[in-house]
Amino acid sequence: MEYENMPLKEFIQQPNVVQMYARYNINLENQLRNNPYIRIGEVVRGNYAIIYMDSRRISELEDILGTAFVESFPNALGLLGRASLEASTITQVQQQPFLDLRGRGVLVGIIDTGIDYTKKAFQYEDGTSKIKYLWDQTVEGENPEGFISGSEYTNAQINEALQTNTPYDFVPSRDTVRTWYISSIGCSKS
Repeated sequence: MEYENMPLKEFIQQPNVVQMYARYNINLENQLRNNPYIRIGEVVRGNYAIIYMDSRRISELEDILGTAFVESFPNALGLLGRASLEASTITQVQQQPFLDLRGRGVLVGIIDTGIDYTKKAFQYEDGTSKIKYLWDQTVEGENPEGFISGSEYTNAQINEALQTNTPYDFVPSRDTVRTWYISSIGCSKS
């Protein structure tokens, strides 16, 4: 595939292109500028660059940025069980009544392959969504501010969709990837 003159919006839609983040500085931009397989998208929060690249060329990125870059790839983390929380003494700290560490008022961001927002686990008892915003990078539409791809859906839009018999007609975001977690006691599907 020839990426040389391909616009960024088209480049990021290619099947082998992946997205990652790196600390931004002018040296990073200069080192990546002439490589058609690696593109810098937005710079967010002033010092992190969204980098798009052909995943088959990761070794080239290591050659350009050095072996220290390999450490910047995020770790894949599994689910935390209660045993891990107890062993780390997190539960003992959480249970201190004077600290009130129950998560009230906390907004959590999750990066995943998608979400089935119609599941009851993501809804309050009254049927409204617990999801504040959903950014689906596989659906073209209303881009989030400062980004050039995907569609952003608000809590109000998700709630409107949930009140219909055909919610995906209004908010077409779905989780189509199924992941298997394998452990020493078996495997489960998420």
